[in-house]
Amino acid sequence: MALPLGEVDAADTFAPLRDAASTAVRNLGLTCAPWQLAPEHWQRVLVAVEARARMRGHALPFGWRDELAVQMGRTEADAYSGPES
Repeated sequence: MALPLGEVDAADTFAPLRDAASTAVRNLGLTCAPWQLAPEHWQRVLVAVEARARMRGHALPFGWRDELAVQMGRTEADAYSGPES
């Protein structure tokens, strides 16, 4: 289904963040899928994604942690509830 003109699919917008999260999982030596990570390991992935985005000069949208968690198959209980950077 096509989106109305001017609307952007959140999944497409978050594709680079999903890729960064998957890369972070591998780089951290974690062997399970992102949705299977323990909450403390998911937090490490979020920190890595944020660092990668900043290093590349990308601004992260408000609520990116929660949206990324949903897109990566994490439950709401796992979503980051701390302050946005």
